[in-house]
Amino acid sequence: MVKDVTAVKSIFKKIAYVILILLVTLCLYTFLMTDILKKDYANVFGYTYFVVSTGSMSGTIEVNDIIFVKVGNKDVKKNDIVTYKDKSGVMVTHRVVEVLGNKIITKGDVNNSEDDPISKSDIVGRVTLHVSPSFILKCIAIFIILFIFLALVNFDKVVKKYIVKQDDKKEDLEKKATEEIKTSAKEKDTPHVDNVPKEVFMKDAEVIDKETGLTVTIPLEDLKKMEIVHNREEKEKDNVEMFDEVEVVEVLDINANDIIRKSSDSRERENQLMEAVLGLLSLKNDKIQKTRINKKWLIRYQFVYKMANVLLLNDKTDLIEMMEHPSFKEIYDYDLDQVGLYENLRNKIYEMPIYVFLRLLFFSILYNDEAFFDGIFKILKYKIQLDSDGRFRYIDKKDRYTIKQLKSLIAFMRKISNRFDNKNVFELDKIDRMTKIKSYINS
Repeated sequence: MVKDVTAVKSIFKKIAYVILILLVTLCLYTFLMTDILKKDYANVFGYTYFVVSTGSMSGTIEVNDIIFVKVGNKDVKKNDIVTYKDKSGVMVTHRVVEVLGNKIITKGDVNNSEDDPISKSDIVGRVTLHVSPSFILKCIAIFIILFIFLALVNFDKVVKKYIVKQDDKKEDLEKKATEEIKTSAKEKDTPHVDNVPKEVFMKDAEVIDKETGLTVTIPLEDLKKMEIVHNREEKEKDNVEMFDEVEVVEVLDINANDIIRKSSDSRERENQLMEAVLGLLSLKNDKIQKTRINKKWLIRYQFVYKMANVLLLNDKTDLIEMMEHPSFKEIYDYDLDQVGLYENLRNKIYEMPIYVFLRLLFFSILYNDEAFFDGIFKILKYKIQLDSDGRFRYIDKKDRYTIKQLKSLIAFMRKISNRFDNKNVFELDKIDRMTKIKSYINS
């Protein structure tokens, strides 16, 4: 229903623009012809128009009516209403009462006497239409009433969407996200515990400054095509098929307060999670056709890029510093379900390796979803803070798959910068240099 109304509003808006442009163009053209070029009237595709100033045709044409005249005098006959120029240079609109060869006799409908004879060359043209000001006002009134009616019919949805900020797709999003993140394996019979407490998200609210400045606009369709090409290139570069390898992934199990070992089936869970989150972001932000990287989003883009480099260099000090003092302002105190971070989804995200978090943050940026970005960041921050042994913070040099994923993300972010950053605002080379220098100093 909302989409239908949006479409109708869009049509009305386009019609209004067209009418406005036509009216402005007509006024300018009339001014040019009559006031600058000193013509008697403006000829617009064989027609002209006048405003009636007297009541000589009352009953048919009233004072202040707008008459539209077809320019030409060849087909004038008895009972036609014509506009002509009299001997004094005044434009007169009267009815033809008699045609005598080249002579035309006219008379106003309420006049007692006929006009002086005129020749066909004096005639501007025949009146084809007249419109009263009251008719125009009625059309405007009907348009306003129709607009008000549409607004009232959708008042509840307008309130939900623009006042209380509720997305009417919330139930569909929750259902879709829950279904897509289910793994093929059966759930364990152990009692369910939320790995990420809601208290992590419930601090004093902070207002985010609306950052402005240079903006890089990136079409999402182009990004999707780039990602497909990038993934294909990454596979071609890889001589070893990583998905066929049996790899051990270590994550923190908060319930047992110990390290558990997971097998390579985590790849499938990662893919399912990414598919679910991308579907969720796409549904939540279905109206976004272009990513707009302004200063606010640029800071986050640089943050994710730098973190990927820091992880590759295994710089734990810089990693902790970035998490405790991020370059952007965090948001607190919002509805987790409304954002899309349902309890089940939070737990699935919590189980993921760190490079998955970076990919989630990256795609949140591409969809300009600030609350979702902040939610993922808080889960990551919470997990790193609990990781006292440094297993989650450190990338083993033997863990080729994780290294590959980090390098792939870095390469893709650079490709985006190289293709769309024509204003030189990303400064990724600067981040590379500063990260390596700081890592060298810390070592």
